[in-house]
Amino acid sequence: MPETQNSITLIVPYVHDGGSDQRARLVAKYLSQHIDRPIDVQNVTGAVNGHTAIANAAPDGRTIGLITGEIGMMHWHEGLTALTPHAFTPLAAPFVESSAIIVRKDAPFDTLSEFIDYCRNNAITGSGGPDFSVWKFSLIGLLNAVGISAGNVEWLETYSGEQGLANVLEGKALVAPITMTDARGPLRVGQAKALATMEDLRHPAFPDIPTVEESIGVRWSVAHWRGLVAPRGLSSELTHAFIAGLKQVEMDPGFQQEAKENSFTTRWRFGAEFGLYMDEDDVQFGRIIGLLGDKAGSTSKLH
Repeated sequence: MPETQNSITLIVPYVHDGGSDQRARLVAKYLSQHIDRPIDVQNVTGAVNGHTAIANAAPDGRTIGLITGEIGMMHWHEGLTALTPHAFTPLAAPFVESSAIIVRKDAPFDTLSEFIDYCRNNAITGSGGPDFSVWKFSLIGLLNAVGISAGNVEWLETYSGEQGLANVLEGKALVAPITMTDARGPLRVGQAKALATMEDLRHPAFPDIPTVEESIGVRWSVAHWRGLVAPRGLSSELTHAFIAGLKQVEMDPGFQQEAKENSFTTRWRFGAEFGLYMDEDDVQFGRIIGLLGDKAGSTSKLH
């Protein structure tokens, strides 16, 4: 890659040491080795703020970013942002996971069916990200799929899934519909429990946790990806160089081992395939957000 003496900034639109930040720093560690350029990770907290900072950077190869599936959600909420997946040059999406229904260990239910019965008769509070987050969408969408009104759910905003889980552990919210990977610490020490995963397969690090379909016979799966992009307009030469480096990261035994140790699930997509995946997500989120109506809309201040 040209200009090996210059560092690259990798912008992460989320908090330091959160799930997205951890994944970004892991990729940066190995990508730096394979393209022979230092990579500095910069947190620009707030999904809209961070995604905008990536999109507005010069497409000169000096700035890349980690974006998430929320890029296909935010612009559907009036007045929040005009950003869409087309504001970026897609490089690679290494990480794909789904949210899970995660509650305190002493919550009054042990199965997803019991949780849903509780939600039919009680207003609940969820937490784990901004008002427009994929986590809120996954929870409201699941309840909608079983005939429970979105009006039963209040949402306590945070900057990250981990902060939402902290609200659950502190008794401020009932459920954090985040990934089991991002909740792995409290799950493993017995502070929290997962009732079901919103995935079509069980999580390899938590094989005892059933899927939604296994639990209640309803097919509801929401994939949440995290991917590497550059600003729109990056030259084909630099795009190909980044993708080549990321393909080396995918095959690197060190990266594979660290991803496994951290319970990160990887399903790599590169370049145009990643771009198509973002577009498909964008269409799906727009359709379902429209069906959910005002309750799925955003009043978020966590830009």
